[in-house]
Amino acid sequence: MKITFLVPPPIDGQIPERVSGCAYLLYYVPNIFILGAAAVLEKEGYDVSYKETTLKKWNRARFITFLREDLSDVYCFYSVNLSQKTDIQALHDIRETRGNVPVVFFGPAPADKPEAFLPDENTYVVRGEPEYTLLELIKTLEGRLPVIGVKSVSLIDRGKIIHNANREPIEDLDVLPFPARHLLEERNAYYNPKLGKRPFTAVCTSRGCSYQCIYCVPSSLSFSRELEYKHYQNKKPPVRKRSPENIIEEFQLLKSQGYKAVNVQDDQFVWGEERTVRICDGIKDLGIIWGCAARSDHLNEPIVKAMAASNCKFIDLGVESFNQAILDSIKKDIEVKKHEEAITLIRKYGISAKINVMFGASPLETMDTIRKTMSEVKRLKVDQVMYNIANPFPGTEFYTIAKENKLFVYGDYKPVNVAKEANIAYPHLDKASLEKAVRRANFEFFLTPRFIMKNIWRMGSLASLKAMLRKLF
Repeated sequence: MKITFLVPPPIDGQIPERVSGCAYLLYYVPNIFILGAAAVLEKEGYDVSYKETTLKKWNRARFITFLREDLSDVYCFYSVNLSQKTDIQALHDIRETRGNVPVVFFGPAPADKPEAFLPDENTYVVRGEPEYTLLELIKTLEGRLPVIGVKSVSLIDRGKIIHNANREPIEDLDVLPFPARHLLEERNAYYNPKLGKRPFTAVCTSRGCSYQCIYCVPSSLSFSRELEYKHYQNKKPPVRKRSPENIIEEFQLLKSQGYKAVNVQDDQFVWGEERTVRICDGIKDLGIIWGCAARSDHLNEPIVKAMAASNCKFIDLGVESFNQAILDSIKKDIEVKKHEEAITLIRKYGISAKINVMFGASPLETMDTIRKTMSEVKRLKVDQVMYNIANPFPGTEFYTIAKENKLFVYGDYKPVNVAKEANIAYPHLDKASLEKAVRRANFEFFLTPRFIMKNIWRMGSLASLKAMLRKLF
């Protein structure tokens, strides 16, 4: 059988970012979650391909032409909330051109609401972690056997939507093959301006996060995994980590393949000093630059020193706010002073400190707290900041709070560009005020001579920097 993973052309011109899964595209990151599932199928002998049409700049007409000429036996879509309408339109196009060929949806959006992706009996939803479920589903379809028994699959059977029993999370991530990066047709199109080198790729060294932040939308794979686990355990799934040896082996492979830059796509990379230092020691002589996300309170001097020695160039910190009452309200489980300590420590070792700030995640947010956070960003001289407006994603505690307290300005969750648009409002902080605040914060940070001069070299040119900034304003 031939299985093709598809990223179809967006129907509204805005390209959804599918790896983090909660914003529109700023730059292309290879979707290692698709490539990981593809690698499992390839290992079993299946003919697998991957078509990322947005990179090819295909329009819908060109996509339909491809479908008419293609002979794949199964099509797969990795869907996030922002891509749902685009992916459903692509399903309709497949039905018009290829008839009843099986179509499979996986990712956080179908994991959350499988029924929205099931218009007919030849469409299937793979919930949670995709690797083993997708493999079993493909084998079942190939053998023309009943799909009813495949765990973590939703389907329509005899006119009724059926949600098969849940599959437990994968225990040993080391047994999974490395992502099938050879399927990428345009390797050099992928890029991370925080690293500034090509070829660039992503790596995932762990899955999940043990903290209880009410707003959190982790990486799209972890979110899909979390949604599936919550459906039957009513709690977050356990964190699963690859061994340092397995991670080092993948970095060594990437080195042999010519990769020069890596983003560690984990929700939180630093899980203890011993593990982190072992990884860093194992990759430090490869000459690969890299970056990651980490909690401020998981960093100490030995860890940051080892990261710097192994060519770590940036660390993303989920700061969210510099107001302690707000952090407590959103269950961040961290003290404000830890953020300052982490930023100072990171900069001490020459690593770029990039922080994420979110306006409006708590009713305690006011224009005064927003101004205070903006002031702290300037005082601490962080290298980069991503300002967003909180949007309560389905499946989060924040969504339940927003729904119960009628915070949604559109009545319910709506996929929006959180760097520009608000989907919530408070009596004292309306939609327009939140949008004005994030515009002002971005303006005051990104349009300073300090930021522009420091980041031109990362972007490659002033034109590239301008293109990125246009997406923020």
